[in-house]
Amino acid sequence: MGDVVGAGRLIHPQVIQVLPPLDAELSRVARQAGEFVIVSPEGTHQVARIRPGLIDYSEAAELFSRELPEIELAETRTGIVAFETVDLVVRDDRPLWGEPWWCRLLCLSSCTSC
Repeated sequence: MGDVVGAGRLIHPQVIQVLPPLDAELSRVARQAGEFVIVSPEGTHQVARIRPGLIDYSEAAELFSRELPEIELAETRTGIVAFETVDLVVRDDRPLWGEPWWCRLLCLSSCTSC
């Protein structure tokens, strides 16, 4: 059993936005995805990749308000940092999880353009 090192916000069935102050640390210090695991009420989920945001917070927040207004990004000073999990953290069958605008925000394993 490891230490709890931070908190996150689920923004996609397989993507957790890392909240401050861990996001700032991950922006400065290279870490391996395998060092982290997501603990949720449904169980644990292995982190497959640590993904930096491809656009700044204000542009990302605007994109989310237009495409997914029910999900709010946590504000960050260091840029968005996200964990992408191997498996689904939550089941959600909405078709927009595969939309191309995600690839403007983060380069996910499902993206073909980055």
